[in-house]
Amino acid sequence: MGELVPRQVGFRDVADALREQLAMERYPPGARLPSEASIARSFGCSRDTVRDAMDVLAMEGWVVRRRGRLAIVRPYQERVLIELPPDATVTVRPMTLPEAESYQCGQGVAMFEVRVGTQCQLYRGDLFALTTRQAKSLSP
Repeated sequence: MGELVPRQVGFRDVADALREQLAMERYPPGARLPSEASIARSFGCSRDTVRDAMDVLAMEGWVVRRRGRLAIVRPYQERVLIELPPDATVTVRPMTLPEAESYQCGQGVAMFEVRVGTQCQLYRGDLFALTTRQAKSLSP
């Protein structure tokens, strides 16, 4: 009979586990997470795997990362709902380094570019949610 080969821990596994710990406030807002090496040891994976998981958490707005420093847990902020005009075009992209420095947040945060005609407005994906008007019901 063939032996069962243990499944290798992937970055999604690490991100899911850390996200759950963050949601349960094992690491409260403002706290520093353990080092990548420490997290890698606890999950039995490589630092590259942890780094990829931390990238995901930074993009989702859970943590702020700065090169050479431990990741910091971001405080939860309720998103402000922005209603889009009917002719708006939305593009989602990562925040640039100058934007991240200007907003004092992680570079992985998504930015919404909302264009209406020639005007463009930027919204941080961790602070704003975009919506359109509800379609009118066709039922009587």
